[in-house]
Amino acid sequence: MNIEKIVSQLQLFELKYQKIDEVSISSFNIFSILRKSHDEVNLHSRFIYELLNPNGSHKQGRVFLDIFLREIGIEFYAIEIFREKFNIDILIKSNKEVIILENKIKTTDHSQQLSSYLKTMQYQGYKDENIYIVYLTLFGDEPTETSIRDRVINISYSKHIKNWLELSIKEVAIFPTLRETLIQYLNLINKLTFQSHHKGFILEVKDFLLQDNNLRTILNIKESIIEAKIQIQLNFWKELLNNLIPHYLFKFYNYNGDHTIEESVKKYYKRQKNKRDYGYEYQLNDNLYFFIEIRHNIYYGFYFVDDENIATSQLAKLNNIKIDWEENYWKYVDKRLDFEEFNSNVLDLIDDEKRENDIKKISDEIIYLIKEYKKGETEI
Repeated sequence: MNIEKIVSQLQLFELKYQKIDEVSISSFNIFSILRKSHDEVNLHSRFIYELLNPNGSHKQGRVFLDIFLREIGIEFYAIEIFREKFNIDILIKSNKEVIILENKIKTTDHSQQLSSYLKTMQYQGYKDENIYIVYLTLFGDEPTETSIRDRVINISYSKHIKNWLELSIKEVAIFPTLRETLIQYLNLINKLTFQSHHKGFILEVKDFLLQDNNLRTILNIKESIIEAKIQIQLNFWKELLNNLIPHYLFKFYNYNGDHTIEESVKKYYKRQKNKRDYGYEYQLNDNLYFFIEIRHNIYYGFYFVDDENIATSQLAKLNNIKIDWEENYWKYVDKRLDFEEFNSNVLDLIDDEKRENDIKKISDEIIYLIKEYKKGETEI
C-alpha cells in the first residue's frame, strides 16, 4: 500500500475514535468537575496519597503502594506514609529508608527546594544513601535545581502513573466503585498528557501496520517526520521573534553551547540529552530578564539573575501586573504548545492563519507584560 493510502486509513481510524470519545462516558469526569485538572495539591497529590496509604478508604491495604514502588523501581517495605509532612508532598518511610515524592504539574521546584528536603531527612537520622528523591511531572522533566539532578529519580504521569493506574485497575476489577474511580482518574491523566483514551485505537493501528508492508513504508518516512517537526517549531520561533523585535530587542539564548535557534531546534528532535532550555530573552536591567523558553511546553516570564539582590520596587511592579502566574512570575502559553508530544495545538501551527493568530496572542501578551513592568520608565 502506498503512503497516501496508509495516511488516509490512519485518518479514518483517528476519526472513528474521536467520534467514540464524543459519546463516551469518559467525557464525564468527576475529578475535573470538582477540581481544576492541573490542581497538583488538592487533586493529584491528595488522590495519589489516598491510594498509596495502606490505611486509606479504599480498604485494599498495601496493594496500590506495592504496585507503585515496583513501577518506580524502588524496593523496600514501607511502614508509614505522610502528606505535607515537612512541606513534602508525599513522604514514604521504612525504618531505614525514606522516599521524598515531589509532585509538579504546572509548577517547578523552588530554588534549593529538593536540597532542603534532603537535609531535612538527613537531620531526621536517615543516611544519605537511604534517601530517595522522586520527582513527578507530567512528562518526566528534570528539576530546575541542577546541583541535585544526578540523585533524583524522574518519573512521569504519562508513563509511570499511567502504568500504575492500569495495573491497579486490574487488581480491583471486582470492586465496581473503586474500579470506575480509578478509570476516571486514568482518563484525566490521559487527557493531561495528550494520550489516546482508547486502547482500541492503538491495537487497530498496530494490526493495520502489520499488514503488507505498511510498517516498512511508515518507517521509511521517519526522517521526514522529524524534519517536518523541526520546521514547524522553527517557524514558530522565527515568527514570534518577528512580532517582538519591533517592540523589544529579544535575543537567542541557550544553555547547551548552541549558536543559533536552528541548531537548538534540530537538537531538540535528534538528541536525547542537552536539548532543552533555549529560547529568547530580553534584558530589562542588570538583574532582571524576560525569557521565552521551551522544555516540553513553551513558557515565559521574568527571572532574576541574583535572587538575593531583588529590589522591593521590582517585586512591587511584578505583583501589580494583572496576570495569572503559574509561579515565580512565569506562565505557560494559554493554548498549551507541547513540542515534545506534538499535541493538537502544535499541529494547528501548520495552518498559516491559525499560526498567525496563535503567535499574535502570545506576542501581544508578552509585549503587555513587559510594558506593564516598564510603566513610568523613560525609554532609552
